[in-house]
Amino acid sequence: MNTFGMEFEIQGLSPAMASRSLNNAGIDCDGGHEGSWVSKYDGSVQNGAEVISPILTAARLNEAHRVTKALKSDGARVDRATGFHVHLGVQALVSSPDSDGSEVFSNISKLVVNWYAAHHAIAALVAPSRLNNRYCKILGENEVSRQLDWTQSGELGAYNQNRYVSLNLESWQRHGTIEIRLHQGTLNGVKAIAWSQFIAALCDATTNKNLNLMDTVGINPYATARGTYRSVSECHTLLDALVGLGSLNASTADWLKNRADGLNR
Repeated sequence: MNTFGMEFEIQGLSPAMASRSLNNAGIDCDGGHEGSWVSKYDGSVQNGAEVISPILTAARLNEAHRVTKALKSDGARVDRATGFHVHLGVQALVSSPDSDGSEVFSNISKLVVNWYAAHHAIAALVAPSRLNNRYCKILGENEVSRQLDWTQSGELGAYNQNRYVSLNLESWQRHGTIEIRLHQGTLNGVKAIAWSQFIAALCDATTNKNLNLMDTVGINPYATARGTYRSVSECHTLLDALVGLGSLNASTADWLKNRADGLNR
């Protein structure tokens, strides 16, 4: 079963104000419970907060609608300084709950390669500003090499390299998750949920369906152009592949295709 974490960076509300906004909407925030949302200061936003979900199952992803609606109605906003981050738990990387570390690390390695190979296709789903952002740098060859060295070592120790990359493995030591930092800030619950479902689908297809984006017809692997290159057509191909493997709902894929088309007109 997939588990998710969501992090919404916002402007316009302090952590205390954001917490009050959610509690007034009937959403437990800063209650100190395992299922509580949390609002805290974040150094990457000057006049705002980071609102963090508890561990969410797929059935609880819809909470993003209520959270974003409450924050937005009380004056929260997003801009180029804000991001939306998604965490995937270890359950997404194993075939059974008692799988050993070797399977986890093998699947992380596969996901890193697929992410790097199709970054230009994935990038079509986010704002152009996210492709030249110091808090979610494009995963380059050197970073990929460091990540693969770590996964292939078979050691469960800390990965203490740069966490400000689009696919962040440093969160493994902190939270036991893989963090995707590529998406821009959003207060749109539909967008947040669709992106989270896409990330989960890519992980599922990679780990359980043997998706290899180096060999997928219609995907030109490693065509990141070492910069901000984006490909809408290859994004469509990737989404179709995820649907064909049963990892992504067709209606979500259609929504994401329309999103990519609109971002890249």
